[in-house]
Amino acid sequence: MKPWHFLLLALVAGGCNAGSERPGPAAQVSTVPIASCRACHAAIVDRYLGTAHANTSAPGTAASIKGSFAPGHNTLKTGRPNLSFRMDQRDQSFYQTAVDAEQTLSRTERIDLVIGSGRKGQSYLFWKQQILVQLPVSYLTGLDQWINSPGYQDGSVDFTRVIPPRCLECHSTSFGLERDAGGALRYAAQYTLGITCEKCHGSATKHVEYQASHPDDKTPNFILNPVKFSRDRQLDNCALCHSGPRRLRLPPFSYRPGEPLDSFLVAQTGNENPNPDVHGDQIGLLRRTKCFRSSPAMTCSTCHNVHTEERDLVAMAQKCVSCHQPAQHPNQASIGARMLTQCVNCHMPDQPSSALTINTPKGHFAPAYRSHAIAIYPAVAAAILRRPSRAK
Repeated sequence: MKPWHFLLLALVAGGCNAGSERPGPAAQVSTVPIASCRACHAAIVDRYLGTAHANTSAPGTAASIKGSFAPGHNTLKTGRPNLSFRMDQRDQSFYQTAVDAEQTLSRTERIDLVIGSGRKGQSYLFWKQQILVQLPVSYLTGLDQWINSPGYQDGSVDFTRVIPPRCLECHSTSFGLERDAGGALRYAAQYTLGITCEKCHGSATKHVEYQASHPDDKTPNFILNPVKFSRDRQLDNCALCHSGPRRLRLPPFSYRPGEPLDSFLVAQTGNENPNPDVHGDQIGLLRRTKCFRSSPAMTCSTCHNVHTEERDLVAMAQKCVSCHQPAQHPNQASIGARMLTQCVNCHMPDQPSSALTINTPKGHFAPAYRSHAIAIYPAVAAAILRRPSRAK
């Protein structure tokens, strides 16, 4: 797999790969809008709507696109003086235009879909009949600027990168799929953007129908509760998108919560080198840690509540001290109050992605992402101790 196959998944906040798509039935499209869940679960849904998962894909609108279209801020210059990209708004639509003054050529495509909540960045797609294609310009939040889409060569014009269904499987709840005369998968008109409740809880159609006719019955009929899954099945729910590049056994969007993921994706052999970014093999990184191997009940939800936005690392550190006593830390005397403000930064530091390269006129760089390899990083710890005490 080439690094740019992670284009959607390493930039925006699961491993994207085209994989081997075996023939099979078209995927079923979600039919229950999240508003139907809110009728009974208003507090949970309202919190969830602010998370990166909920906003990991959206229509291309002023509300969803984070990059600026204001004059002076809507241009990406490249290493070729005569080639640039311009982002424009016309009426309620947004566009990217490649302008090659040397060849007096230009090409404009509309931003139809936004991929990424914008916490780390965003990429943009346009429809070409029943195919989705990535636009050449993306947005990086940390720099607050337009950039070449991951893996795109600076100074080139490329409107041909087709987005396979496996990418969108991790950036949407569902996409209807159908096969053309040659057997190739194509997107149907029905799809559900963002990660909604059904992605983790399974189809909610019967559940909603039953609760509507039995409003006083508070038992969770016809719906799945991942907390009640076995440890491995709980991890599989997250590993669908957070276990790095894995080849498909079944068609995209076939996986259902509670099923063994290895029946859907080819199992990892244990010889892979997990990528440190959030869309690499985070589950693989976690499984290798002493914390995980020493805690038989530990799953992703031990530290994460997917129903709410989590950005407070001091609060996250409370998960650590539920097992680890700060007073027993070998460097407790020198670390002092930083024990809880820097716990996560010290033992799960941001590290450069090994799956993502962004090319610029001055060279290339790899953005950093939180690693789930919980460990001791002496150089990181030393650097943190030299800085003023603060959480970030």
